[in-house]
Amino acid sequence: MSYHILHITTPNCYLSVDRGLLFCKLDNGETNMIALADLKAIIVVTHGVSFSNHCLAKLLENNVVILHCDNHYQPTGWSLPLERIVRTKVFYNQIARNEEFENLLWKSILRCKVLNQANNLDLMGDNDHNLFKLINRPLMSEANIARQYWEHYFSEIGNPQKREHQWAETFENGCLNYGYAIIKTLIYRSIIVHGMIASLGVHHLGKYKSTPLVYDLMEPYRPFVDYYFYKFSQDFADEYDSKDFKAWSHFIANCIRNYRLKINETSYKLVDTIDIYIEKITDAYIKFDCSNIFLPKIEEQYLYIDKQRNREYEE
Repeated sequence: MSYHILHITTPNCYLSVDRGLLFCKLDNGETNMIALADLKAIIVVTHGVSFSNHCLAKLLENNVVILHCDNHYQPTGWSLPLERIVRTKVFYNQIARNEEFENLLWKSILRCKVLNQANNLDLMGDNDHNLFKLINRPLMSEANIARQYWEHYFSEIGNPQKREHQWAETFENGCLNYGYAIIKTLIYRSIIVHGMIASLGVHHLGKYKSTPLVYDLMEPYRPFVDYYFYKFSQDFADEYDSKDFKAWSHFIANCIRNYRLKINETSYKLVDTIDIYIEKITDAYIKFDCSNIFLPKIEEQYLYIDKQRNREYEE
């Protein structure tokens, strides 16, 4: 089955559902459609988009997550299905908080993230960083690695600055935050589908109305967003306005859909590897065993966008 992210950028669209199809009617009367079964998520980055109640209910029944953004393309919230799917064994093991297992799982996740960051800098042409050495220290300092990574990263982008996690003022940080929000949406969707509880994290502590598991499990995928923003700002500067947030929103959606990873000699779309990744994490919780988890790795031979296939469902 082919899964897609529907990216809505045209104002005043009306969405409805009929006979297993999602219809999007534009202001000019034009109507486009896509099969509900093909949707993973809908990203709304414009104003005036409306859903019929029947449409919204059907989307949530099909485990489609909707990410809502404001007029500045910044994410403001999710529409999510009820967590009606709970794997009892996983639920109780999440509550049990097996410290040895969760520490090992978090170290594996964090190490994968930092390796992806280091490989990312290599691919960007930075040969002066020492992230690989920092990874192998007995006590790996996440804060120190992050500081050095962002210093090198923004220098390669050509606009040195500090990393802004919330309320970003710079264009670069705003783009990164938007890309991470899309990854968070897909991670959250998969957590729900596989019966895990998002409010029980591996490393981060739960707070009121928080979803620490989403933030924990998305870490290895962050460097993919970083890499594609670099590609957007450098290699595709002749095709995209490098300061156009709308162009970036299209570009990152296409990257997430078309980038491929290799798992057991088989190539998968990045968007599909998220389900594989979460499924393996869920299985690990059943036996408190991390030996068979899948961790996404940045590999140069798969870091490509086929311009002939670089098409995303957009309205």
